[in-house]
Amino acid sequence: MLEAGLISAGVRARTGWEPVVAAILGFGLCVACVDSAGKDPKSPWTRFVQVDGQPEPVPEQWVATPEGKFAHSIRIPNPVPKDSGYRRGMTSEQYFEHLCRTEAGEFIFKTVENVEGFYFMRPPKRPTDDNLKDRYKLEAPEIERTFQLRRATPQERAQIFVNPPWATYAYVEEPNPGGDISERYIRLHGYRQRSSEMKVDTSADLSSKYGFVWRGVKRPSDREFAIAGSEWTPYNGLRSTGSCQSRDRAGLHRDASSRTEDF
Repeated sequence: MLEAGLISAGVRARTGWEPVVAAILGFGLCVACVDSAGKDPKSPWTRFVQVDGQPEPVPEQWVATPEGKFAHSIRIPNPVPKDSGYRRGMTSEQYFEHLCRTEAGEFIFKTVENVEGFYFMRPPKRPTDDNLKDRYKLEAPEIERTFQLRRATPQERAQIFVNPPWATYAYVEEPNPGGDISERYIRLHGYRQRSSEMKVDTSADLSSKYGFVWRGVKRPSDREFAIAGSEWTPYNGLRSTGSCQSRDRAGLHRDASSRTEDF
């Protein structure tokens, strides 16, 4: 089990958007997760797994990979409660607004200066339009849709974080997509829009002290109401092998978004 932390000081100035290297919980209502007919389809989720990272069991598809299992093993310092507050008779809008009001927010426990880069452990796949129209297809639609307009390459993903003067991390590290056992990681750095291409180096070890993953959040009756929760989660004390040696608590950021025309 791991406990997540927030790496805050210096991060906002580097990126211009707070979700980077911060533990974030967001709820999206009808945000790219409603089927085209607007009806509640029959859920394809039939088996659920209890995890350490949240009170509700999650679909087994969410923990089908080692990265997914790791993401859902992380304990958030301020976790969502077992009782989501859902009551029979609530509308989608009422339930969504309740989740935003009671479970969203920012909670800072510790700040860390001079974070030059991080290990992006679980790069998401690029979702299709059909994926985004199906409320059950994606684990975290609000997060995964961020990557739809980018090619599914490490170079494209890294531009979210490495692109001065807008995003000024020095580097991002990812698992090596080539599967080289001796060179398990790649390091992306040096990109500047219209000036220099993203450089890619391979390495047997990580240089990052901090890791960064994402995960879906399961709340009772959420997808039936076209609501999808998600978290960006950092973890501290990263070893060069990619494992974590620290459970240092630092903070939590929860936010929410909605598109009211879909109610």
